[in-house]
Amino acid sequence: MRPHGPRALRIKYVHLSGAVQLRGSSKETPVRPGFEWILVATVFLVSAINYADRSSITALFPLLKRDLGFNDVGLGAIGSLFLWSYAFASPVSGYVGDRFDRGRIIVWSLAGWSLITLVSGLVAAQWQLLSMRFLLGLVESMYLPAAMALVAQHHPPKTRATALALMGLGNYAGLMGGGAIGGYLGGLYGWRAPLCVLGLVGIILAPVCYFILCARDKTAGDVSTAAAEPLSFIDAARRLLGIPSFVILAIAGVLTSIGAWIFINWLPLYFKESFSMSLAAAGFLGSSLVPIGAAVSQTLGGPVSDLLARRGPQYRMLMQAVLIGCAAPTLLVFVVTHNRTAIIAALILYSVFRSCGDLNMIPLIFDLAGKDKASTAFGITNMVNSIAGGLGIFVAGWVKADFGLAGVFTAVAGILVFDALMLFSGYALFVKKDLAASAAA
Repeated sequence: MRPHGPRALRIKYVHLSGAVQLRGSSKETPVRPGFEWILVATVFLVSAINYADRSSITALFPLLKRDLGFNDVGLGAIGSLFLWSYAFASPVSGYVGDRFDRGRIIVWSLAGWSLITLVSGLVAAQWQLLSMRFLLGLVESMYLPAAMALVAQHHPPKTRATALALMGLGNYAGLMGGGAIGGYLGGLYGWRAPLCVLGLVGIILAPVCYFILCARDKTAGDVSTAAAEPLSFIDAARRLLGIPSFVILAIAGVLTSIGAWIFINWLPLYFKESFSMSLAAAGFLGSSLVPIGAAVSQTLGGPVSDLLARRGPQYRMLMQAVLIGCAAPTLLVFVVTHNRTAIIAALILYSVFRSCGDLNMIPLIFDLAGKDKASTAFGITNMVNSIAGGLGIFVAGWVKADFGLAGVFTAVAGILVFDALMLFSGYALFVKKDLAASAAA
């Protein structure tokens, strides 16, 4: 029987043969053919700008020491303040991504953080730059949960990891491009030039993204806010934290993020100080080694993860555990040699293993959380990852004088070993049962 009364007026979105149908309505809003891949290409570009804006400043550290008088602890605070503001805003940002139009959230976040990056190139004092980095974290926190959820909901399990991996390539392109642009323009024109240029690029890109994600039809934006009685943030968070496998994945993300952000923030300075490289060369090498390895793993690992998940999505966690375990011993290179070639090779190998492992996490979280809580779940994981990453950056700057950056990098290996053991335990004890419970719910 067809429902009558108020129940018939409840609106829920379901995917049917490439269309979005409104239950309780006879109308369908067609999804543009191929939009799911147009979406991936768009968020690739936005992600590249996102990571270029946040990472380009690391290549400018020597100039900031000279021009604004930063010391090592102050340089660590540049990264930490960004990550901590990003972290504490992320859960709310994720919840907003489950309640409002995700396409518009992406566009306004891009415009906002680009403007802040531009203004950062105009500051005249340390406190002003630190304030801009704090604001940058708040605004950028709106982007990633909404973008990941939007991509995941437009792709079925057989292409989900591949699509998210291609989106992730934008992150690494931004890391490499940001470091290279920062080092090159900074060496020629000073530290202000790269920030102003990157800010302007993002401001120009925002209207283009609006046309693609929002202006053409509604399905390009949000299909997530349809629940007649949406969960509150507290209820959504409580349900997510009641899933053991989600908690394990969140902690695993924390552990890998500590190492990832230490390398992102400190590698350019390590190459500058350890090998007397030019600012441009150190900025490019320090910002590109980890992304190069990650780009390789993202390209190959996404399809492999999707293929493995056809046997069952729980195998994504097993793949993550194995690869994180393989990444740990590569970092011992910092205690056995000072050979630059060996260090470069080890960093690329570390990045391949770590990134290929971590790309399994997002599609698995989507399966555990469900579409209605996916952006909130990504917001929570962003929060804990960024808090840990910011702490890692700050501690690295604090202990650098006693242990050196090589000692800090080596310590990351122990963190990864614990990470892998925890993921193996989650695979053995929880994930299959949690996935079954999520499917039944």
